[in-house]
Amino acid sequence: MDETMTDNEMRELMEERAAIYEFLSIAFGEELPLAFLRELSAGPVALEGPLGSFAASLGDADEAALEAVRTNLAAEYARLFLGMSRHPVAPYESVYTSPAGLLMQEARDEVLAVYRAEGFAVDGEAHLPEDHAAFEFGFMAGLARKTVAALACGEGGEADRLLDVQGSFVADHLSRWIPSLADDVEARATMDFYRGLAELARSFTACEAEALAPERGAGAGTVVLGTGAVGASAASELGAR
Repeated sequence: MDETMTDNEMRELMEERAAIYEFLSIAFGEELPLAFLRELSAGPVALEGPLGSFAASLGDADEAALEAVRTNLAAEYARLFLGMSRHPVAPYESVYTSPAGLLMQEARDEVLAVYRAEGFAVDGEAHLPEDHAAFEFGFMAGLARKTVAALACGEGGEADRLLDVQGSFVADHLSRWIPSLADDVEARATMDFYRGLAELARSFTACEAEALAPERGAGAGTVVLGTGAVGASAASELGAR
C-alpha cells in the first residue's frame, strides 16, 4: 500500500472501488432494476459519455416513463446477453480466452479455485458458470470490502495480502478478456446505458491494471478515481446507493 495514505484514506479508496465493482456486477448480471432508475433520475450524478447521456435522458421522468425505460433496458439485456438476437455476447471468460471459445474451460476452473481460496462461493441457484463477468466483478468487490475490514481492524498485513490477490486477479483474468467483452457489447448495444457500461468496464479495468501492478504498488489506486471516460467516481456513487 501507499505509505503516504492514511488508513482512513485507504478505506475510502477501497469503498469506492468496491462500489464500482458492485455496480458492474449488477449491470452485467441482471436486468436493471426499477429502483436503480429511480435513484438515477433523482440525481444529480456527474456521469460522462454514454452513461451521462442516458442519465440526462431520464430527467424528471415519472414512474410510467421509468417503467418504459426499464422494459426497453430489459429487452436490450436479453438481446445482448441472453441469446435473444442473432449475435449475442457471451459474458464468460472461457469464451474469450479458450482456443475453441467454449464455456466451462480452464478460466472457469481457475477463477473457481481463487474464489474458494478466499472464502467466496457463487450462488448455486444462479445456474451460471463461475467465470461470468458479474461473478468476477462481484469477487473483486468482495475483496475490496474485506480489505476495508482488515484496515479497520489494524490488520495491515492482511490488507496487503488482499491487495496482492486483487492485483493478480486483474492481471490474470479481468485484463485478459474484459476489454474484448466491452468491445463486443459496445458494438452490439443500441442504448446509451449499455454502451456506457461497456466503456466503464473497459476504462476501469485498465485503471485497475495500472494501479494494482506490482511495480506501481497498490496504493497507486488513486489512479482509479480520477480517470476514465465515463466518470468512475460517479459510478461508485451509484453503486453505493
